[in-house]
Amino acid sequence: MNQNFRTIATFLFFIGGFAVIVVTLVLVVKEKKRSHVIQDEIYALEQEKKQYEHENVELQDKIAYLQSEHSYEKEAKKLNYKKPGEHVVIVRRSRENDDDSGQVMGAVSEEGKQKDHYHVWLSYFF
Repeated sequence: MNQNFRTIATFLFFIGGFAVIVVTLVLVVKEKKRSHVIQDEIYALEQEKKQYEHENVELQDKIAYLQSEHSYEKEAKKLNYKKPGEHVVIVRRSRENDDDSGQVMGAVSEEGKQKDHYHVWLSYFF
């Protein structure tokens, strides 16, 4: 009877050990899957973080540009404003030359003659 009890105890010990190993393996596999899902989520969040950092840098550059003097001048020009002491020159096309040649009429002098273009600019600046 002693031999029979030992055999049954050994068999039960073997089954118990096998069950512990199976449960441990199942838990390890579940933990690996969970770890993999967490790593994928971490990677996705890091990519999103990089994207937001890039957008943040772009927005900071845009803010810096919009706060610059050049930006103010550009917007003022769009609204047809001018600086104090700045002279505005309006160039219009000739009505006689209505084609798209892009020629600009020269100014007309006091005598009624048409001045050359470079004379107009010279008299404007000097």
